[in-house]
Order: sequence, then C-alpha cells, then structure tokens
Amino acid sequence: MKKLLLFLTALFLLGEANAFDVSKNGEVIFKAMQDEMARTMKDLKTKGMAKPYYAAYKVSAGDSFAVGAFMGEKYVENESKGDISISVMLRAGDKKTDSSFFENTVISTAESQLPSMSYESIRRALWLQTDNAYKQALDQYTKKLAYLKKKQVKQENPDFSTAEISSDVYSPEFPPFDKDYLISLAEEMSKQGDVKSLKKFSVFAAAGQRAVFFLSSEGAKYVKDDSTLTITLRAEADTPEGFPIEASKSLSYKNQDELPSKEELIKTAKDFSEEMQAAVLSPKGEAFIGPVLLEDQAAAYLFANLFANNITNTKKTLSLNNDKDYNMGEFALKKGLKVMPFDFNVVDDPEAETFKGKKLAGFYKVDDEGVRPSKLQIVKDGKLTELPATRSSGKTNGHARLGLFENKLYAKAMPSNLFFLPQKTLPKEELKTRLMQDCLKENLDYCYIIRRFDGGNITAYKVDAKTGEETLTHGFEMPVLSTRALRDITAAGDDLTLTNYYSSRQPSYALVAPSVILSEMELKPSQVENKKPPKLEKPQAD
Repeated sequence: MKKLLLFLTALFLLGEANAFDVSKNGEVIFKAMQDEMARTMKDLKTKGMAKPYYAAYKVSAGDSFAVGAFMGEKYVENESKGDISISVMLRAGDKKTDSSFFENTVISTAESQLPSMSYESIRRALWLQTDNAYKQALDQYTKKLAYLKKKQVKQENPDFSTAEISSDVYSPEFPPFDKDYLISLAEEMSKQGDVKSLKKFSVFAAAGQRAVFFLSSEGAKYVKDDSTLTITLRAEADTPEGFPIEASKSLSYKNQDELPSKEELIKTAKDFSEEMQAAVLSPKGEAFIGPVLLEDQAAAYLFANLFANNITNTKKTLSLNNDKDYNMGEFALKKGLKVMPFDFNVVDDPEAETFKGKKLAGFYKVDDEGVRPSKLQIVKDGKLTELPATRSSGKTNGHARLGLFENKLYAKAMPSNLFFLPQKTLPKEELKTRLMQDCLKENLDYCYIIRRFDGGNITAYKVDAKTGEETLTHGFEMPVLSTRALRDITAAGDDLTLTNYYSSRQPSYALVAPSVILSEMELKPSQVENKKPPKLEKPQAD
C-alpha cells in the first residue's frame, strides 16, 4: 500500500418528504460538489504548510427499506427516504510524497440532519468534511516527512502517479420496490421455521436504491447505481443433548426485479428450516483429516477468504511501530509464484456486468481515482501474474476502491468481478464419485462434503466411501485455512456459480467459482459444552 488516503464520512438523514430522485437531484449534488471543490483547491491552505494538491468527493444518496419477520410475524420495519452519505478524500504535499500510506488514518465520523436535499445543505456538509480532512492530512504529512528523514527511506514509486482521467455519467433508473410484497415475503419465509424443534427462525429483508456520485479535482466524474436487496435467514436450535446449533443463509440481489418467484424463495426457506431440523437430530462430527468436497457457498467462502482477501492492499503502509504491514494482502509479494493448481486461471473483470443473466456486484466503469479499469489475468496456469493496482502502486490498472477497511476509510487496490476458471473440469455429479475414490485410496471409510460455512458453523455431510450415503452432521469448529489450501485443489466441477458480496461499508464485489475437492482438510469437533435444555417444551400456537 502506498497511499494512506485521508477520508471523512458523514451520514445525513433527510425527511421523508424529500425522497431521492437521480434525475431531479443529480445536478444539484454535482453543482455543490464542483463549487466546493473549486474553492478547496484555490483557497484551502495553512501558512507555512502544504496545500492539498488532490481532492475527491463521493456522495451516496437514495432510499432504503427493511423488514424483519420472526416465525411468521413481522417484528421490525424501517424506511429511510433520501439518506445521503459523503466521503472526502484529500492529499497534502505533492505526487512524489504526500500524506498517504503512513500509520493509521484517524477518521472523523459525524451525523447530523439536513433540512433538505438542497445545494446549500450539501455544500455545507462538504465544506465541514473537507476542512477536517485537510487538518488530518497535514498531521499525517508532517509525521511522514519526519519518518522518511529519520529512517532514510527512499520510496520506489511516487505516492500518486499520473493517469488518464475518465468519466461515466448517466442517470440510473430504479425499479420500484414493493414494500407490502417484501413484508409478506419475509413473513411467509419465516413461517417455514415455526416448528417444534427450532428455538428461533427469522428472515430479514433489506432493499436499498442508491446512486453514487464521484468528482475529483482532476475532473474525473461518475454516477453509479449502487442498489442492493439482501435476504438473510437465521435459525437457532439445541440438540437433545443440549448442544447449541446456529446457522444463517444469505441471498443477494441487485434489486427486486432480480428476485426469484415468491414460491421459490419460500421453498428456499423451507429447505433451510428442514436442514436445521435434521441437524438437531444428527450425530456430532468426529475428528477428521482427509479429502473434502466444497460445494455451493462453501466453495465461494474458500476463494473469497483465501484468494480475494489476499490480492487487496498491495502497497505497504509505513509505520513507526511495525516494520510489517499486517493488513497487506499475502499475495502482494508473490507475483510469478504458484498460488493455485497449474490448470487454474483467474480473471478479474470490472466491466463484466452480468453472469447468466444476473447482475455482478463488482461492475464499474471508472474507479475511485478516476481511472477506467483494465481486465486482469491475475492467475495463469496456476501462477500469479497480475495484481489489482492503484495510482499509488507505480502504475494503476483502475482497481482503486473506496471503503471502510479495518474501521479506516481509504481507497485500496482490490478486485471487482473474479472468475475462477479451471481448464479441466468434472461434471458436478462426478465430483462426489471422485471424492469417494480419493477416500478409498487413503484407506478412509468416509470423507466429507461441506456445503456452507457461516459465522462459526459448518454444514457438513459425512459420505460413506463405498456406498456414497450422506449423513448430515453438526458440531464442527471452523477450520483454520491458509493459502496452501488453494494449491491443494485436486479437482474442480463444471458448475460455475455466482456469489455477490454486497456491503454498505466496503466496495461490493462478485465471485464466480466452481465446486472443488481439496486433498486435505482438518475438521475438529467443537469443544462447546452442552447446555441444559428448558424444563418445558417450546409453546405451540393453538
């Protein structure tokens, strides 16, 4: 990491009467941004101190609605009209050496009420946030210059390289979300868990229609549709012995138009409920070391945590207290090395908009430094060939993404839409046969298929190596996985599946990946002690 960007975020809530409309309010927002940006670059200074040489504003505005239902009944409903958040990025010094990438940026967060979605209100908020950002940038810049002098550090690349600036301005059209439908859907889905063996079963649906406006002092400008709709199912139960079981399942969509039918979603909830009911009566998992098959969400979890997380933060942050940057991605220093099996390729494509008709969460045309992104061949034949880069990386490839990371706001190099593409695949139904063969080769009576990692829980099925019979288990600890597991992939399916990771605090991204077999994984039974069950059974409705 090479540029420690200084960001300020403020959340401003507007009254219900001022519902957000992109075409109506976009000109007002950009006008306020442009005028305050011009004043900042011309007049903001402190005598004898560095001036800001670069600034960027990012404004996110829109409407949101959320509803929660518990075992068939609504328990919470929230609606927000025209809420707006403002992020300010400012650099003091010059492109060669500036206030970025030194220590941990101190972030100021403020909340206040704006009387209206007016030019005056937005500009006043930008002014206050820019002033705070400049004060913090000066503090960081002074400390960084002293550090570089004391340590006699010579930086290989400038802190902010020159790049061709791009824009992408349009007016997103939001399909309306039907609040009554979402309430009914949450209630019907949560009703599927109103059974004797489950203590709790809830469904939370959250829909947001948001547009993001970006402007930099170099003239970069974009508008982006940042809408999301997520449905989260949660369940809790105890086994007859008193072992606590908790599980969750998340469903992510771009908007209500992408939702499957109501019947299909209710079936999804019913299947999740039945799986939880079966887990209550299932045997507890036994200690195991051997081959495993990761399917569905479990495969996505592997690639997200071991790969996507390790190709971010590709430039070191300088620190007075630590020579090592512990937030730097593990793959940052592994270009040219084998990180996956030789028959695997990985591509990151920010401008890929859909996969099998579904929107990709990481789609964008201009990054958060005003640069048009490049499609990256990150892994070729198992070797790491490219990494996401920003203008602090020497040469950018348009992968600067602004978000809240480790409770600090800055733009860092990170992926957008990752495609994991094995050159050799097996039909999904043959992966289980391959797993059974691998088990027998190691003289094992059984192996495991893992279908979901969520929180601290695993949905794991014990597979008889001779018959293929599957038995659901419970009670495993989350395995400790290292990037070595990526090189332990021995087979991949032909079932490329999209998983969107939407977030309000960090940039969203998408992952397209197959089911995979790992040659070895260690599974340990949980050491959580059984709880005493209630004296009486759960009450049932008459």
